[in-house]
Amino acid sequence: MSFTLVKKREGFSDEDFFARWTSHTEAFDLKDHPYITLNRLMMIMGDTPYVGIAENHWPDMESLTLTAAFYENTDAGKAHWADLLTFMDIDNSPTVIVTKEADISATRTLITSLAG
Repeated sequence: MSFTLVKKREGFSDEDFFARWTSHTEAFDLKDHPYITLNRLMMIMGDTPYVGIAENHWPDMESLTLTAAFYENTDAGKAHWADLLTFMDIDNSPTVIVTKEADISATRTLITSLAG
């Protein structure tokens, strides 16, 4: 699982940015990353430089590693990245990888190691 803290490029309203981000994900991510099991886009508010969070669920670390190579080594990956640059401040939108999580409820605690 990964989370990207998303900054938009100047000149976009929040609504226009979210519409553009959603259309990009439909046009590129569903085709280029079919192994992602969940691609959730969330707009956020508060005292933060970020306007959104992208949550991606990957079946394994190999899939995530292959994605980095896809962006660097293929024409389709370069086109995908170029489209991101038109609306997202990608250089200032850090991605973090979840290595462990705890799902806690009144009836149980489930700890899962996810990566690493």
